[in-house]
Amino acid sequence: MTTVLVDHRVADYEAWRPEFDRANEAEWTSGVRSYTVLRGQDDPNRLVVLNTLDSREEAEALANNPALREAMGRAGVDASSVQIEYFDDVTSGTG
Repeated sequence: MTTVLVDHRVADYEAWRPEFDRANEAEWTSGVRSYTVLRGQDDPNRLVVLNTLDSREEAEALANNPALREAMGRAGVDASSVQIEYFDDVTSGTG
């Protein structure tokens, strides 16, 4: 499993959220096994999205998909703020 971390700023969270929800139902996101959206407490327009996919290759394909860039543009993402990183799942648990 690979987790993609997408850290970015949006113009307005309330405008971003419906586009995110539409994208999650699109065919091009079908490889996403799970996702988490984190919203900044001090800056509510700063978001971190964690997507879990089966492999790095699938994660890179999603990150490089033109449909993702188009959706991000419609959602008001500040393209200069986007940072994408890939992580291997090592362990998880509950407190």
